[in-house]
Amino acid sequence: ISYGAGALVTVLATAGALLLLVGAGVIPIQPLTAAGIILSALGIYTVTYGAASREPLYYFLWGGIALVIGTGISTPSTVNPLIAAGIALIFIAGIGAYAIAKKSRRAT
Repeated sequence: ISYGAGALVTVLATAGALLLLVGAGVIPIQPLTAAGIILSALGIYTVTYGAASREPLYYFLWGGIALVIGTGISTPSTVNPLIAAGIALIFIAGIGAYAIAKKSRRAT
């Protein structure tokens, strides 16, 4: 299965499950919390996909970013969203540094 197809299935299944739980009155949920849960599920899928990928670092880092931001959005009383965004920015800087180092090693 391609990454895009699996990601779409993950997002739709998570959104569908949330709609069922909210519609049945099992859990009350805010729209921003729902978005965070969906983003967290996408991050978990991305990390899992990366475990079987030829480029695991790429998927691990972007899955980690999605998971951190999704967790920060869905649990703002527990995890400060600014701290989650800061961690995500550090991950992005790490990706850039790794790519630059890898490219400079190839050139020499």
